[in-house]
Amino acid sequence: MKAVVLAAGTGSRLGEITRARTKGMVPVQGRKLIDYLLDFFGTDFFDEILVVGGFCYEDLRDHITGRGQGNVRVIHNSEYLKGNIYTLFTALKEFSGESFLMTNVDHIYPRIMFEKMKKSFSRITAMCDFDRSLTGDDMKVKLRKHGRSIDTISKELHDFDCGYIGMTYVDQEFDNTYRNAAQAALSRYGEKAVVENILQILAAESDEVPAICDLSGFGWYEVDNMEDLQKAEEGLAADRNFNFDI
Repeated sequence: MKAVVLAAGTGSRLGEITRARTKGMVPVQGRKLIDYLLDFFGTDFFDEILVVGGFCYEDLRDHITGRGQGNVRVIHNSEYLKGNIYTLFTALKEFSGESFLMTNVDHIYPRIMFEKMKKSFSRITAMCDFDRSLTGDDMKVKLRKHGRSIDTISKELHDFDCGYIGMTYVDQEFDNTYRNAAQAALSRYGEKAVVENILQILAAESDEVPAICDLSGFGWYEVDNMEDLQKAEEGLAADRNFNFDI
């Protein structure tokens, strides 16, 4: 099983902090975002973790190499100025017919969340929570009536049930289904296509996928702008769920 980390963007909403470094290299409470994510995964669950860099690629690559974690490989997306679906495609070209977990680099999750999350790994599953107060920039999810799968996913929704938290699992039996939906999303949305568009394509084609995994109650942090960074700095200092030594 593989993990795919989307880490190619410029992080422009963080201003001067990312003028000369990619978002994954931004420090929060003294640790870089990419380190939080790799520690969240642990060292032996995934056969390989593919980190796809782009902006300031060499800095990210050298930092990860210095960690000495043998199952992590860093690859380069030269089209990082386009939508992040291009970053995903860069990774998908490296393998096929395998189960994988896709995630963004700018989220900080507690390890305890991973223990519950991995029990949900089946078919195509989007990780969601119900206990956040969602803002205009959050990815919102409307569920089907049975409450087990996505009907609509968009930042623009006014009627929604939960929020998407930036991770999707794809089982090897659904690898082709997901890839076909990714191609359809690229055809429909062009250079601005993002990975969440894939979930919407899938939802339009099936009542059963994408399913959701409810990860409410754990708490996590996104670092997309300076306000997010400040909240993460303050929250991590007091949040007991974030113990990466376990």
